Amino acid sequence: MPDSDRVSIWSIARPWGTIYYVLFSLQITGVICLVGWREIFINTDDTVVDTILAIGTGSAPNILTAAAVSLVIVLLAEVTRMLAEPYLQKRFRAGREEGIKEGRRYASQVKAWNERRLEAEAKGEPFDEPMPEIDYDNNEAE
Repeated sequence: MPDSDRVSIWSIARPWGTIYYVLFSLQITGVICLVGWREIFINTDDTVVDTILAIGTGSAPNILTAAAVSLVIVLLAEVTRMLAEPYLQKRFRAGREEGIKEGRRYASQVKAWNERRLEAEAKGEPFDEPMPEIDYDNNEAE
């Protein structure tokens, strides 16, 4: 993408970097907690040094897995956004055009209402017609 801040093909686009590191950190924290729980409360016959080494060696293989899983999640999210972006932009443009048409239609209704009000006021007649409201449910019928 030309508007991206990528440094190389293997890097993560800048908006997704924070999400990647948060996911990675959460996964690593979970892995270390689970391995620590196992080593502290299940394997209770180890010394403190052995327990710390066991937590480190038990967590190490899972760190690469967590990095890969976080990367896959972020890349899938980015690809999904890239695939959905043209559709969403098209829908945004169509909605904007529809809103402009509806606004013009409503403005013409208000202008006609105001002309009738001013005409009645000039004739000295009572004018109790309510101001037109936007019809959100049936805007295609007009």
